[in-house]
Amino acid sequence: MRFPLALCFTSLFLASCGGDVNPEAAATIEGHWELSRALRNNLETGMLEDLTFTFRPDGTFETNLMGNESPGTYEFTGTELVTAGVSLPLTYNVRELTDSTLHLRSTYQSYQFDFEMKRAAANGHSDEL
Repeated sequence: MRFPLALCFTSLFLASCGGDVNPEAAATIEGHWELSRALRNNLETGMLEDLTFTFRPDGTFETNLMGNESPGTYEFTGTELVTAGVSLPLTYNVRELTDSTLHLRSTYQSYQFDFEMKRAAANGHSDEL
């Protein structure tokens, strides 16, 4: 009688251990991102309206932050994104990352910038209708 009862409890315990998957943990920064909203010192700004970032699995990246396509590299730790080799290398605080949204914050010349990005579809355009 003890063996079947112990087997039942062991099975329940093992079944409960594997079910908690955080969907945000599976999100990746890799891909093409388009700006949906930009803030400068907490005020919305249109000066960055066509901003894009493209992050590749090999650590290379492209952005048009300074007005034209600029290739460089990036390092992503999950909470911080550091770009190098581009016209304006910056360190960004990753405020949110899901499978479809990326919110970054950075400071440049004493201005705080917030970038709310949306993942572009495979065709290079955002999924918005």
